[in-house]
Amino acid sequence: MKELERNDHYQVLEVELPAGTNMPRHFATSDAFVIVESGNALLICKGETSELVKGSTLSIPSYEPHILKVIQDFKAMIVMAGDAVIEYPAS
Repeated sequence: MKELERNDHYQVLEVELPAGTNMPRHFATSDAFVIVESGNALLICKGETSELVKGSTLSIPSYEPHILKVIQDFKAMIVMAGDAVIEYPAS
């Protein structure tokens, strides 16, 4: 993940992951808004699977654990609160 912008109110992160990558269970300490630029991935949250493709947008509530499985090289931007962090809890 690469930080593109940050101030007191929000931060913008860029995520670029190759096909076959699995991002382990994690959550953000604020609501997160995902904007998919390219690729294909599956987001598993609350037992439901959402397909993320170019042009997709998705809002993920704060502290909601989720997993990302990348099907095709994936690039997205994530917007969340300026002081938010992404945490990877122990399984």
